[in-house]
Amino acid sequence: MPDSPPEEVVETGGPDLISFADMPARLEAAGLKKLSKQRCRQLAETDPDWPVPLAEATKIGRMRLFDWRVLEPYFRSRTSRQGQRTDLKPRLE
Repeated sequence: MPDSPPEEVVETGGPDLISFADMPARLEAAGLKKLSKQRCRQLAETDPDWPVPLAEATKIGRMRLFDWRVLEPYFRSRTSRQGQRTDLKPRLE
């Protein structure tokens, strides 16, 4: 109806789930450096500071979902290590 007041959007307390494919757009919208979905996946697999282990991520089919409210502080505090050789460091296993 044209005379209806605009609807208020009330944020709920539930998680804001996103997949690896959604991360590049969400990073860009938050004003952070845009990374590819493959790079986000690589960080999840190799970075010990990644906040949610892959084994504990919500899984739907073959897709893993993460709460953006948990990931955003990680991306904001992450320091880029461009050109750093990781093959010279001992692997943590």
